[in-house]
Amino acid sequence: RPSAIRACIMAIIYFLAPAIGRRSDGASALGLAAILILAWDPRQLQDLGFIYSFVVVIGLITLYPVFWDFLRPLWRDDPMRAELEWWRRCILACGKYLAGLFAVSCAAWLTSMPLTAYFFGRFTPIALLGNLVVIPLAFMIVLSGCLSFVLGAVLEVFAEIFNHAALAAIRMFMVSIGGLSGIPLASMEVSRPSMALVITWYVIVSCGAFLLWKRKLGKRMDRRKRG
Repeated sequence: RPSAIRACIMAIIYFLAPAIGRRSDGASALGLAAILILAWDPRQLQDLGFIYSFVVVIGLITLYPVFWDFLRPLWRDDPMRAELEWWRRCILACGKYLAGLFAVSCAAWLTSMPLTAYFFGRFTPIALLGNLVVIPLAFMIVLSGCLSFVLGAVLEVFAEIFNHAALAAIRMFMVSIGGLSGIPLASMEVSRPSMALVITWYVIVSCGAFLLWKRKLGKRMDRRKRG
């Protein structure tokens, strides 16, 4: 499907960078992927999937570090603390994972929300919570499919095992989506905003992210000078 092809092209460009002596960079990989896709099929520029894919990935690259910087101190290791018990380390690791997942969810929601309102006339606050469930399950589905493809070529029983695992994850995915959509006010119909308002939203969010990033960079430079 086009969405899978777009994701594959982005991933290939990103992970092949070290092979040609370059550092992997998300923004550069995203830009080159967009150029290649549009050069092959310029009509993709009018495709909603193309617009969503690239806008949301740009939002993740831009906003995820901002949200993560706010949440990271909650799970930062204390160098003066004695070694923790294994169960405390597990709790901290789970908390750190959930914090990162929430940062991803916030970044994706803020960048996709205006597009959802503009194209479909919907406001979906449940997406903030839904992403915490959907993202891990989607990862498990893709991982199971990859393991089935790779290990199944070695021994057929592995293909059967991981295909069943993918099927179970897909069922959990669909049940979760159905349950979340039934929550009151999970998705509301709204009047479609103008394109000028959508652009204004992205300009404000971009400026806010830039100012926070600049402030973080300034603090880092101050610490280096003091050191």
